[in-house]
This record gives sequence, C-alpha cells and structure tokens, in this order.
Amino acid sequence: MTDSRTAGAQRRAWLSAALLSVALLVAPLLFWLLVPRPEPVMPARREPASALLPPQPEHAAPREVEVEPPPAPPPRETTVARAEPVRGVVLDPEGRPSAGAVVRCRDEPGMTASADTEGRFELPPEADGCTATAAQPPLGDAEPTRLAAGRDNVLHLVAAGAIAGEVVDQSGRPVEAYLLAIESFVPAGDAVRGSVDGRARQVTDPGGAFRWNALAPGRYVLTVSAAGRPPTRSSGVDVEAGRTTEGVRIVLPQGATLKGRVIDAASRAPVVEAQVELDSVTSSGANAISLVLTDANGEYALEGVPARGPFSVRVRHEDYMSKIVSGLDARGAGSARADIELRMLDDGGSREELTGIGAMLSVSSSGVTIAGLIEGGPAASAGLQQGDVIVRIDGENAKELPLADCIQRLRGPVGTRVSVGVERDGQVIDVTMRRDIVVR
Repeated sequence: MTDSRTAGAQRRAWLSAALLSVALLVAPLLFWLLVPRPEPVMPARREPASALLPPQPEHAAPREVEVEPPPAPPPRETTVARAEPVRGVVLDPEGRPSAGAVVRCRDEPGMTASADTEGRFELPPEADGCTATAAQPPLGDAEPTRLAAGRDNVLHLVAAGAIAGEVVDQSGRPVEAYLLAIESFVPAGDAVRGSVDGRARQVTDPGGAFRWNALAPGRYVLTVSAAGRPPTRSSGVDVEAGRTTEGVRIVLPQGATLKGRVIDAASRAPVVEAQVELDSVTSSGANAISLVLTDANGEYALEGVPARGPFSVRVRHEDYMSKIVSGLDARGAGSARADIELRMLDDGGSREELTGIGAMLSVSSSGVTIAGLIEGGPAASAGLQQGDVIVRIDGENAKELPLADCIQRLRGPVGTRVSVGVERDGQVIDVTMRRDIVVR
C-alpha cells in the first residue's frame, strides 16, 4: 500500500515538472502575440537636388553652376640655376678687336656668333667645352681654341700672306692680259677651310706679273686663262702668315680648236644658234674661253680648248635638251672634231644628258666627295653612296686632284670602263663601272 502511494507521488511530481516546462516555453510566445508592437523607425528620405530647386520650364536648357575654386597656395620661393653663356673676344694679328669676325664651334657647325664692334662675342651655354675658331677674310683663321664658360676666351686671327709671280707662254714671253683665279685652297694646320675658292680677278700687265695680297696661310692652286688659251693650273703654292711667296711662274700654253656640227637627232637637220662652250675645265669657273654659236649649217669652231687631256663641252638650245659631250681630246694637235646630236625637249621633265657614271661631285674637308647619285646610273648600280670620298681613279691617286680633273676623268664615251676607289667608314672600296648615257 505504501509502495503504491509512493509511486503515485512520484508520477505527480514528474507531471508538475513537465507542465512547468511547457508553461515557460509558451508564455513568451503568448506575450509576443498579445502585446502591441511599436511602428518601425525608418531613416529620413534624402530628396534629390533637383527636387530642392524651384520648378523649371519643361524645355529649359541646363544651367552651368560655377564652383569657386579653392584658393591657390602661396608661391614658393625657389632658386633655379641658370647656365652661363660662353663669352670671349676676337683679336687681329696686331692685338686689336676684330669687329664682325665669325666665331664657329667646330664640334657644332651650326653654333656661331659674330663679334661686335669691340670684338666681343657670346655663344649659348651649350658651347661650353667646344673647340672654336674665328674667321674674318682676308686674315687667316684663328687657331682652334677650347672654349669654357665663366672665363674670357680669346681667339687670335693670323696675319695674311701674299703670292707674287708671272704668267708666260710656252716660249717664255709674258702674257699681258689674263684671268687669274684661286682653284683650290687648303688652310694651314687645323684651320677651317677658307671661303676663297673661286675668287678671280682680271690682270693686265706688260710683264705678265701679278701679286695677290691678303691671303690666309695655307696651300693654294691658281688657275690662269686667256683668250685662245685654256685654263691652266699652277702647282701648289704655300703661303705663310705675314710673308709673300715670290717667284711663282705659270706657263699658259696655246689651246686647240674644236670644230663640228650640231644637228637634230631625229630629223638630222642643222640646229642653228646652239651654244657650244667648255664645261667643268676649272673648279673656280674662271674661264676666259668664250662660248660660240652654230651657224646656219649647224657648224661651230670653239678656239682655246685644251690641247691635251680629256675635256668636255656643253651644248645648249632652248628647244632641245642640253647635252654634255665628254671624253674629248685633241691629243696635242691643233684641232679636233666632234659632231653632236641634240634631242628635242619632251614632257618627261629631263633637260640634260651626258655620258659618265651618274654621280655629282663636290669638295669637302676630306677631299672630292660624292654629293649625289642619279638613280639607275652606273655609280648607283655599282653601290657607290653619297658621302663617299674618291681616293683613286683608274689606279691614280685622286686625293691631290682638283674637282675639275676628277669630273673629266669620270666622264667619257659610252661603254668605256672606269675603276674608282672610294673611302667609306675608314675602308677603301674599289668598283669598276661602264660609262653610260645619263639623263637628268
């Protein structure tokens, strides 16, 4: 009996605990369902900027709103180092200022300055450290001097010299009237090449004497020409500063006569009043041999052509292409003959024809140089290039040859061969070409 009562009490205790647990779980749920909830708090709505502006017309253009930039910061104090110009003075051989002298940086040929009335010059800062010289003909160029910024650079011009001599014919008799010119000039030392090439003067003297003053120091080659006597060159004449080189004697021989007929290449008709003249017989251009005109039969007679050695003539007429006939040689005789055909001008633009290698030559500090090539010509086809320096022609040293001699030796009849050695990048290249007609 007791055990049954005890078991009943235990069941009641377990039941009470279960009911209490259920009550604890259900009470919060009933509270959440029965108690009213407050409205949620929403963040304030941000209206667009356009909603804050007064209403605008439907099609109003947009407005630009100016915004004031922030104030600029106060300027900072900075120190900029400025390069200093290169300054100096040019003096003549007597130590006096040389107004108008041209100062040139040899390292930078385009960097030049002219001396003012006090002989002073100013070059940009980039001239600092350059090797410069000064020139003012007829004085000799100043010795190359290294310039430096921050000091007074001094360039001294060199005193001039002179050449005195005479011109005679083959029998030793004086030639009383002639044209005298400077064919070439190589300055003394490292001076920059002077601009005296081509200067010419007419000389008239019963004894054939001449004197050329105010020459810069260096080696000169003179050219002499007279009526009926082709241009003839002297040997090299050395001129020293402040001294006269005397006793120069130039023998001017009698020339030959070139005869011939100029005709139309197509019709074979004579070309009347075509001009015939010597071409490139002298680099100075000082040529006393006058041009001649063809007559009604196309005949001409040009007196005073070289009696020996190759020479060229140029033939011109306004209706025809100009033609240079090269490789002519009187071979010591009193006359030679050359019949010439001219081609009418066409619409192709070509105005001149000649026979040669198709290279234009000029004189540089390195010597006779190829200044240009005619496309498709023998020189271009053989691989020669602009800037090549000619050192050999047919095995002969060309470094001592004047420009005119190089031109005449490279020209020649069509189909003949010529070998040329050129210096390029310190190497000598030899090529052999066949001369051909070149049209330009």
